[in-house]
Formats: sequence, C-alpha cells, structure tokens
Amino acid sequence: MMTCRQVAAVAALLVAMAINVTATDCPAAGPSNSGGNVLWYTRPADKWTEALPLGNGRLGAMVFGTPQRERLRLNEESLWAGEPADPVVENAPQIWRRIRELILAGKISEARKLGLDKLTISPTSYRSYQPLGDLWIELDHPKSVTGYRRDLDLATGVARVEYVVDKVRWMRETFISAVDDVMVVRLRTDKPGGIQATVRLTRSKDAQITAAGDNRLHMDGQIVDIAAPQARDDNRGGSGPGGEHMRFAGRLGVRAKGGKVRADDDHLIVAGTDEVIILFTAATDYNLDKMNYDRSIDPAHTADAILKKASKKSWAQLYDDHVREHRAIFDRVSINLGGSKQQLSPTDKRLNAVKAGAQDPALTALYFQFGRYLLMSSSRPPGRLGANLQGIWSDRMWAPWEADYHLNINLQMNYWPADLCNLSETVDPLTDWFEQLTLRGRLSAKRLYGADGWVAFTCTNPFGRTTPSGSTKSSQFQNGQCDPLAGAWMAMTLWRHYEFTQDEDFLRERAYPILKGAAKFILDYLATDADGYLVAAPSTSPENSYIHPETGQAVRLTRGSTYHNQIIRAVFDAVVQSSRILRTDEAFAARLKESVTKLPPLKIGADGTIREWIEDYKEREPGHRHMSHLMGLHPFDQITTDTPRLLAAAGKTIARRLQHGGGHTGWSRAWIINFQARRLDGEQAREHVRLLLQKSTHPNLFDNHPPFQIDGNFGGTAGIAEMLLQSHTGRIHLLPALPKDWPNGHIHGLKARGGFEVDIDWKDGKLTTATIHSLAGKPCKVLYNNKTIQLNLKKGKSHTLTQ
Repeated sequence: MMTCRQVAAVAALLVAMAINVTATDCPAAGPSNSGGNVLWYTRPADKWTEALPLGNGRLGAMVFGTPQRERLRLNEESLWAGEPADPVVENAPQIWRRIRELILAGKISEARKLGLDKLTISPTSYRSYQPLGDLWIELDHPKSVTGYRRDLDLATGVARVEYVVDKVRWMRETFISAVDDVMVVRLRTDKPGGIQATVRLTRSKDAQITAAGDNRLHMDGQIVDIAAPQARDDNRGGSGPGGEHMRFAGRLGVRAKGGKVRADDDHLIVAGTDEVIILFTAATDYNLDKMNYDRSIDPAHTADAILKKASKKSWAQLYDDHVREHRAIFDRVSINLGGSKQQLSPTDKRLNAVKAGAQDPALTALYFQFGRYLLMSSSRPPGRLGANLQGIWSDRMWAPWEADYHLNINLQMNYWPADLCNLSETVDPLTDWFEQLTLRGRLSAKRLYGADGWVAFTCTNPFGRTTPSGSTKSSQFQNGQCDPLAGAWMAMTLWRHYEFTQDEDFLRERAYPILKGAAKFILDYLATDADGYLVAAPSTSPENSYIHPETGQAVRLTRGSTYHNQIIRAVFDAVVQSSRILRTDEAFAARLKESVTKLPPLKIGADGTIREWIEDYKEREPGHRHMSHLMGLHPFDQITTDTPRLLAAAGKTIARRLQHGGGHTGWSRAWIINFQARRLDGEQAREHVRLLLQKSTHPNLFDNHPPFQIDGNFGGTAGIAEMLLQSHTGRIHLLPALPKDWPNGHIHGLKARGGFEVDIDWKDGKLTTATIHSLAGKPCKVLYNNKTIQLNLKKGKSHTLTQ
C-alpha cells in the first residue's frame, strides 16, 4: 500500500506539464515534504517575475532554472547609483510661513503657486538601486529535457532544479546563507564525471570580470553616473550629478569533486566532475553610519574575507548551518486553511485556476508564508538596510520609482507583518537605517522650517534624503513638501514593535527618541486656523486631490487633512504612553495631551463616508488607490468596534472607493484586506484576498502593482493574519474575521500586542482551542466566541482556552 506522500507524488506526475524549451511531455516530481510550503513549476522561468527569489537580508538572487544556461540575477542591498543630496532653497522657513498664511487665509491657488515657484529645487530626485549582475552556468544539454521540476522550499530557503537528459538525472540546489553571508550552488548528476560546465559572471556596465587563479572569478566595479542630457534620467526634475560613485566587488569560487576546474579568459570551465560547488558573495563601500559610500572601505577586501571564511566549510556544513538558522525563524508560524484539488498542481497552474474562479485556500496559506519568507529574506542581519520597494530583488538598472523607500504607505506596509507574523528581528535593519535618517532629518527640520525635532518626506533612500523629493518640481512640492509627516508615520512602526515585544530597552534607547523628535517637529509645524483648530499647513492626502469649490480646479493643497490628523494623534499618543512607561518627560506629555484636544475631529461627510479633507470637498478621483483617510482603521486604532458610527462610515468609504475602481494596485488591494479584517468582515476580506491573487500576482507569487512591488505581498500577508488574530484594541481577539471558505484549520505562532504568542485551532468555523503564551508577563484580555476573559500569566507561562 502506498503512503499518502507516495500517492501525492503519483498524482503530481499526472498533472505535471513539460518545460517549454522545445515542448516535450515529461513527468515531474510532486511536492517535497515541507508542509506545503513549496512553490514548484514544471518549466523554467522565461521572465524575471517567474524566477524564484533567494536572500539573506543583504544578498539576493533570482533563480531562473534553465537547464542549458542557468541564470541567477544578483543583488546586493546597498548598491545604489548617485550620492547624498539634500537641496534646500534659500529662505525656506520664511517661504513656508508665507505659504501657511495663505492657506489659513483660504488662498489655496496663491499658496500653490508660491510653493511651486519658490520651494522647488533641482535635483528634485535621486538615482536608483541597481542589480549587481548575473551568474551564468552553461551546460552542454539538448534543447529538450524530461522530468523537469524547479521549486523553492520556503521552510529551508533552498531552490532546486531537477531534470533528465539521456536518462541521466541532473540536480541543482541554491541557497543564500545568512550564517556565512554567501550564495551556495551545488550541481550534481548521477553519471560519474558527467558535469561539463562553464561558469560566468556578467554585468552590463561599470564592472570588470577577471579570473583569479584556476577556480575564482572577480567582479570589480564602480558606478559611473552620467548626467542628463548625455545619458537618460528617469526623473525630469533631475537625479543628481554624474561622477564616479559607489564601488562594489563580487567574488566567486568553484570547488569540483573529481575532474578539473580551469580559467579561460573571464570565465571558468569545469570538466569531468561528479559535483560542483559554487560560492559567491559581494560587497560595496557603502557605510550606513555615514549614509554614503566610504573610500576607507575596500569592497574587494570585504568580499575576499567572506569567501575565504565560507570556503573552509564543506557543502554539508554550509547547508546544515543555513537550514538550521533559516528554519529557526520560518518555523515559528504554521498555517492550515484547508486543502483543495488544485493542491497537487504546480504553483502557476494553481494561480491560473484561482484566476479562473477556483477555490484554493491552501494557495492562500502558501501566499501568506511566502510573504513571511520574503520579509525574512530581505530584512535581517547580515543586512543593514530595510526592505525597499522591491525588497532586495531588482532586475532593472533604473528600477521603477528607484526601488527606494516610499514613506506614504509602502515602507510602512513592508513591516506590517513583521511583529504580527513572528519576524520581529526583521525590524532591526529598518531601525538601524531609520535612526541615521532621523539624525539627518534634524538638520533638514532647521533648514526648511526653523523647527525642532526631525523631518522626513515621502521619498528617501540609503543616502538619507530628508528634503522633499519628486520626479518633477510639481511632484517635489505637492507630494513631497506638502507631506512632512510621512517620516512621523514611519516612526509608528517602532512603537508597534515595542507594543508586540514589550522591550523597554528598545523603547528607551531607540524608539522613544525618534518618536519624541517627530512630536517636537509636529508641534512646531502646527498652526491655529480660523475655527480654532490646530492644523498641519500645508497639508495633503497622499497623491490625491479634491475639486476646489471656488476655482473648480483639482487641488492637493489644504490644511489639516484627515491623513495628517491621524498621524498626529497616533504619534502624540505613542509619546504620551512612552512617557508614562519610561517615567520621563511628564511636562512634554502633558503638552501633547492638550494639543490633541485642539486637533480637528474625525468627521463624516454628507454621503456617509469618512472625510478625507477638512472640508467636505468633492473628490476628483473617487476610486483613488490611496485610502489615507482610513489610517485610523488600519494600521492605527482610531476607528474600531468601540466607535460604531465611524466604523460604519469606514465601510461606506471602502465601498465608494471600490465602486469607482479603487484597489486596482497590488498594495491598495492588500490594504483593503486589512481594512475589511478590522471591520470584522471575513467574507469581504476573503474576497479581496481572492482578487489580490487574481489580479495582482505574478506566476512566482510576487505582487504586481504593476509592475512588481513587494509591499502588496507584505500587506497581503498581514491582512490574512489580521483575519485570524487582532490585538490593537487592548484585547486579543481570536478569529475576528474568519470567512466561511476556511471552515477548518489552524494558525500557530502569531504574536499579539502585550508580549504574547498565540496558537489557534478551529473547526466548522468555530474556535476549538487556543493557547496564549506569555513572553513578557503582562496581563491580557482575550475575546473569543463572543466572550471576554482576563488572563494574568507569568513570563514563560501558557494558558489553553477551549470552546
């Protein structure tokens, strides 16, 4: 009698498809034994968005899996074109004050013209994150192979490719180790001495590839930027001067079991071997402490040292150390939302079936775990930078939106799953970078506003831009200058990290100084309007506009937008709570409490929706992708079941946006999942999970903005978690938005605010058991099955609830 695993493998053989190299029907192996956490395919990747991502927080690679010529597209987190720049116009504080006066006087058109004329300056933007290059492995294979399969095991972080040529099985395994900071590739075949291969490194510009001895390749380069008009510039307002900028190096070594390795010009040739091990690493001369390239750093020396150390280990040691470390993080959370008949099919076939209307809750669970995998692969030590718009993976020399850090939703969304989904260490690189950013932001606050505290705007980068940025001067003013609280919103990620971890050292030493600095700037930025409210001016709502009632023109400029009011309330509340916890700054906290009472209240418009603007203006684009006036619903806690009128209005707001075409980008759809989960509407949340998969997901499960943008993956993952566990209202709410399509299942290892880890099991749509593990020894309330209980657990203790 066959085991269940054998039955699954046989079934998978029946549904497998041939690779399209030259079309040949061929059987493929079934899913590997990794709890369903495997993406797998029966043909190589034709496009970058079909390739499979690997990463260790610093190095990234996309594995294409082509039998004849394997391609691994390489990235290093800090490889950026350009240089630091924080341009500021003369007399900026005086111009800002005049603009504020005009806005408060209702002279919006004059204020906008003055801002565009006097507060914009080139370069309006900056250059892009760049790919490092490619590793190619060329093999003398025919165009047609059989038995093809490629996969990515999320639980181990290992990508595999297997196929058969002339009855000989070929195997490749690739991973990027955080332990040893190297990418490792192993080629094997079951024919002794059967491997004949050529190994190359390439980069389209700014690098030289040389052989060093018989078994090593060196990539040495320096980004040489050429200013427009002599070269293309994606930003019409300019991206900074040309020049010789960041230096970088890649180091590759080959080990062969039997046979020989020799250098031939700029590549290596492997002949007559049973097994090949390739090690690769890279480095730049970027220095986070300086937020700049640093000529005292030799990237070649850094890469040489990493490779030398890793080369002392055997394949087994490299593999075991990597898998042990990777699983220690990944395995904290397990999820089961139920099975489906598509579960035995390749991942792209499953996705296509969902797009055609099939139900596949197991694919939703896989998508959830893929999001966790992407975050731990793009934001953790040895990396020092947070996950950018593309995580760590980028294919283009000038990436969409520079693959930068957008602070008006995108970088925030990247970290929504961090603590909730038990990946708290992913916040560390973000915090390292953000601390340095706020130090630069102090100077910008003084230069731009004569203000205390620190400021950061919508767009920034590893060079720490803290003055307004935009692709054009219009964008620089309207999207940048008018949103000086984007950085303050980002600071709330650190407060949330404290809420989940209860780490008072982190709060005292890292989060609180940043939050307090944000609050200080906000106090200096606020002004009293004619209605007696404290308002941000100028103010805006990200990338959206309203119809000015007097001119009939679309305008972004205002005072006291709902977006800014919600940020101010959240930051002030976090500082007040921190002050109490840390027993410090009582007078400052009292000032913030008083200021909150003077902010404009959250209002409902004539159509029953949450007002986006301080007045009930007509919307220019009612289906806009941004829904910033609902930040109080998510990620903040200003609209909850405790505010039923606002909660109902939030529902109408979402419905109106969707009625007019909203949610059309991946990250916007993901945000809607979180909104609906917070509204406790499991059916609507599940519907938008379905639409996220149907309309905004690439074959490799990358989010499709379009183009690829990773925030949708992270937002989707967080939304699925929010459907199963919430803790933002002072209660641990179990299964708050469970849809009918997930009647039976479990999720173990999610985290709740207050320092708790939670395991949940359910059957027939009802909770069966839940175990609350205390990590901090704090009391909590638990809401489940329409009842609330109080728990007082000591640190390290657990309590199990039953139906």
